Amino acid sequence: MKRHCLNSQSSSIASLLLLTLALVSPGSGAEVPLRTFNASYDLYQGGMHIANAELSLQDSDGLWRWRMSTRSRGIYSFFISSSPYSETSFTQTNNDIQLHRILVTDAADKKKNESANFDWNKGTIAVLRRGKQKQLALDASVYDYHSIHLLTAAMRLREQKNTTVDFYVKGKLVKSRIVYSGTGKVNINGESIDAVIYEQMMVRSNSKIKYYYDAENPLLPLRIEKLESGESPSILSLQKVTWDL
Repeated sequence: MKRHCLNSQSSSIASLLLLTLALVSPGSGAEVPLRTFNASYDLYQGGMHIANAELSLQDSDGLWRWRMSTRSRGIYSFFISSSPYSETSFTQTNNDIQLHRILVTDAADKKKNESANFDWNKGTIAVLRRGKQKQLALDASVYDYHSIHLLTAAMRLREQKNTTVDFYVKGKLVKSRIVYSGTGKVNINGESIDAVIYEQMMVRSNSKIKYYYDAENPLLPLRIEKLESGESPSILSLQKVTWDL
C-alpha cells in the first residue's frame, strides 16, 4: 500500500500533518491541528482475525467525539455475541482538554452499559456502571482509552519521554504511566510504514498497551497491542483511513 492510500483525499505530506485534534499541554504551548477522520481496523486475538472495528474522530459545534464500534466476523460471530461501542466527548481549553462524557455500551449485554459524566465546575465525575451510581473527585486532567491518543501527540510535540496521568477505566481513576519507546516499522497492507511507539502501564496491573502511530500523523493509531502475562495478545491493525477535507 502506497502512502497516498493512507490518505486518498490528500495530495501531499503537508496536508497529512493537518491531522486530528488540537491539544495544548500545560505550559507547553504546542498544538496538534484538528482534523476529522474515519478508520477501519482488523482485531486479532491470539493470531486469529476475530472482528472488525471502526474508529472515528468527529466534531459537532465545538464538541469533539472519539467513537469506536467492534463487531465479530465470519464464523466467530457464532461464538462471540458481544458488539461493544464506546464514545468519548471532550472540548479543548487554552491549556488542556476537558472530557465531557465517556460512554460504553454493548447491544448484546445491557449489563455492560457504562457512563461517566464530567462536571468540571463542581470537580466531580458521575459514574453509572453495572446499574450502580457513584461520584469520583475530579481535580486534574483525566484521560481514557480514546483520549490517550491526544496525550501521546502532545508528548511528541514537546519531546516529552514519559508522563503519569489520571486514567479512567471501569468506573475508577487510576494512575497510568505513558512512556515513549522509540520508532519502528508497521506493515499496513503490504507496505512498511514508519511508526512512533508509546507504551502504557497502569498501577497495580501486569498488562501493558503499546501504541504505534503514523510518524507523519501523530493521532492516527496504526496498531494497538494489549499485552498481558499469560494471555494471548489482542491486536488492532489499521486497514484504511479516510480524512475529511
